[in-house]
Amino acid sequence: MAKPPPPPTFKDKIAKVTDRLLSKHAKQALTDPGMQKWGINNLMRAAKRYNRWRYGEREKKHQKAYDKKLTELMEEHGGPGHYPPKMVMQDGWAIDTSMSLPGLDRLLDEAGQVARERAGKSHTDVQQPYFRNLMVYEDVMKYPSWLDFVTSPDVLATAIHYLKTIPVLSKTRPPGIRFMESNQNLDPNPPGPFSESQLYHMDLHDQPLVYVLVLIDDCTMECGPWHFLPASVSDRAIKALGYQKRGVRYRVTDEEMYSVIDPKEAQIFAYPKGTVLFIDSSRCFHYGSRLSYKPRLQMMYAYTSVTRCDFSQTFMPAFPYPVKKTDSRLRKMVLK
Repeated sequence: MAKPPPPPTFKDKIAKVTDRLLSKHAKQALTDPGMQKWGINNLMRAAKRYNRWRYGEREKKHQKAYDKKLTELMEEHGGPGHYPPKMVMQDGWAIDTSMSLPGLDRLLDEAGQVARERAGKSHTDVQQPYFRNLMVYEDVMKYPSWLDFVTSPDVLATAIHYLKTIPVLSKTRPPGIRFMESNQNLDPNPPGPFSESQLYHMDLHDQPLVYVLVLIDDCTMECGPWHFLPASVSDRAIKALGYQKRGVRYRVTDEEMYSVIDPKEAQIFAYPKGTVLFIDSSRCFHYGSRLSYKPRLQMMYAYTSVTRCDFSQTFMPAFPYPVKKTDSRLRKMVLK
């Protein structure tokens, strides 16, 4: 019989009230006009301070586990030999083309089943007409490879090494796990000016953070692949554009970006099925889903710290990942 949860502390009660008071303003701040009004840097600093007050005890637990027990936790989770990682992120990113990451074959097979059933059709969870999530909640239980892959020791080791803490799989924004289809043919309107995620931007949910992108099918230029700028190039663009300061837009047009950096410095994630990209999307400008006349299918995972740089936890319900008693301590820390 499961133990009942402990009664809420006085701080818990105060925090819930504060969340409610912040939630309305937080929603407005995360819109493009709100970010421009307040300044992305200012919002991120304020959110980090609040979340450290709100979730500071858990943050300390995760940091202590990284500082004092990482080798023990990694060996308990996957056996010896996984840390330091084989794949190390440099300049904000790394690409694995080996097709050897644990659980990748099963992930490709199970995601492929879903793609054959749902891709190319209208779907309820539409972010943009050309960009949609094929996943429903039940998939997490039905297809265990989807979580097994991103919590596998080699994938975790790369993320932990970069973040310098035990991360968590995001439960709010961005979703910690998505199966995304980019398909311009599903857009009811003719393609117009690029907008939203089709324009350069950097994520503000945390800094640093790690996205893990897995190509579920071959991706060519016809698929509207991800384009991104390494962190060092992005740093130059941030300085030149005044990006993330008050009064500056969240999205950046090609004309603006390529007035300060060389277009040839952009990296293009157009690779064969099974290729995996690790990227800090809070440090690397990126865009995707442009003119995806051949559908692009990719799994997208998001690792953040416990104390994020946004206020999404004040107004978004947490996505509950399945956790078993037999799971390792490390996997439980990542998923809870």
